[in-house]
Amino acid sequence: MTTSNNSTQEYAALFCQAALAQKKAVSKRRRSQSANILQCRHEPRAIDLSPPAARSAQQQRGDLYEALAQAHLERAGCVVLARQLRCAAGELDLVVREGSLLVFVEVRQRTSSLYGGASASVTPAKQRRILRAAHWFLARLVEQHFGGTTPYCRIDVLAFEPAGLTWHRDAFRLT
Repeated sequence: MTTSNNSTQEYAALFCQAALAQKKAVSKRRRSQSANILQCRHEPRAIDLSPPAARSAQQQRGDLYEALAQAHLERAGCVVLARQLRCAAGELDLVVREGSLLVFVEVRQRTSSLYGGASASVTPAKQRRILRAAHWFLARLVEQHFGGTTPYCRIDVLAFEPAGLTWHRDAFRLT
């Protein structure tokens, strides 16, 4: 009985050490991310249009829905300017030109409408990340595709719901 008690105490001690190490790692990662966001705002980088090499199954599924969204937007007359733009502040799934408008598009997909479905999954926190990334890339996109004149900008959400595709134009504001 003492042996099992000792091993239980050893496991409990190891568990506590692991939990403490995990807390430290999360804290360090958060500090690093906040430093990267500040760095992202102040140090311009080239826009990398190539997708990352190794993609998880979930990322590949996201890539598929982004490709479907891109095809839908192109059929609607939009010109795709960029795809999967990343900076430390966030990611822009698609950036398109619709006539004289610059449109940032967030692509969401859900197989169930529980918890609100794909449209409702664009939370206020996700909106803030999209807005920060849009602000980050705005000047460079305007310079490359609009001759330096800032067009009216819009943020759309393309939501792949179980019932079908929903295009929310001007879903939230770029301020």
